[in-house]
Amino acid sequence: MIKKFKIEGLDCANCARELEDKLNKINGMNKCKISFIMEKITLDVNDEIFNKVLAEAKKIAKNFEDGVVIVDE
Repeated sequence: MIKKFKIEGLDCANCARELEDKLNKINGMNKCKISFIMEKITLDVNDEIFNKVLAEAKKIAKNFEDGVVIVDE
């Protein structure tokens, strides 16, 4: 399942790449792509574990940099 979300609070494109690398290491994440300019994050995760992976991604993002949040659209 591929879903797109808004991501807020990233300071720079380098931070987006660093967070993207961290999120791609989540067990069950097929692919994560962050567009700093568009403030979008695309997650490709198997359907049956999507909610679990999304929750983990939100937690990592929140702890990555003060003010970073993945917003359900």
